[in-house]
Amino acid sequence: MELLNDMSVVFLTGIVIKLMDDYLDQEIDRLNGRTTLAMRLDRAIVPYSLILLTFSILIDYQLTISLFWASYIVGMGIGSDELPTGLKSYQEVIIMLIFGFLVLDSRLFLFSILIISFVQLTDDYIDYYLEEYINRGNFINYLGKIGTVLLSLLTLVGALVIDWQRGLLVIAIANIVVWILHR
Repeated sequence: MELLNDMSVVFLTGIVIKLMDDYLDQEIDRLNGRTTLAMRLDRAIVPYSLILLTFSILIDYQLTISLFWASYIVGMGIGSDELPTGLKSYQEVIIMLIFGFLVLDSRLFLFSILIISFVQLTDDYIDYYLEEYINRGNFINYLGKIGTVLLSLLTLVGALVIDWQRGLLVIAIANIVVWILHR
């Protein structure tokens, strides 16, 4: 039953994360000639994403919120852009990290940060070779190719040491979510 719950949470939260990512990257996707579900949903993406997220929260709120917050933290990266809150992105990241470790299971939150980092770093590496235009927030722009590969391996090992079963589950389901949403 726990495996089925984890699979459901990772799948539902993964869809929400991918929709959010595709929504924010619409300009890059258009430049690369790609149409995503986020583009087709347009403004409807907000209610549909929130509904999916609430279903996931009902199954396991700790895992859902850990994965979702980790994706926000990793997605914000290390930039210094000023955000609508008036804070710089790294300041929001620090606040989310502190808050996450205070209110969530610390081990699960650390796992989520590591596995989401691995997924993002791997995605950025693949995007670098597959897309003509890449987001300036791509980790290769900050770390280079070798740095991105090394950090992705480090985050993978860290995540697998903490929870190898959930780690493999996240990797497998992340690929399924990308496949489904890019059909």
